[in-house]
Amino acid sequence: MKKAKQRVREMKRINRTGFTLIETIVAFAIIAIILVVALAGFNTITTIGNKAQAWNEADQDIETLIASGTGYTEYKDAALEFTITDSGNNPLVIKIEGRILTYDKGGKQLNVFQPNE
Repeated sequence: MKKAKQRVREMKRINRTGFTLIETIVAFAIIAIILVVALAGFNTITTIGNKAQAWNEADQDIETLIASGTGYTEYKDAALEFTITDSGNNPLVIKIEGRILTYDKGGKQLNVFQPNE
């Protein structure tokens, strides 16, 4: 009788190798959560990269248009004026004269302030 009980115990030990279904499901759930977080981060990084590339291309286009002096549809004389006060409330007025250039590119209108030299 004792030998039969020992055999049953040994068989239970042998059959306990590996993972249970619950352990496997929990492991897959943890991996899925980690993947969702990682993919969301990757998507954010990709979006930021695309926006940076678009800004860089727009900046290059603007620099090219301004350097060529052509491509704008209209311009208006304009001035930017800033007033700064120091600790004694003495105003300092900074005025920058220039013009506003309007560019049409790809159906979009872009206004750029170009200071006088």
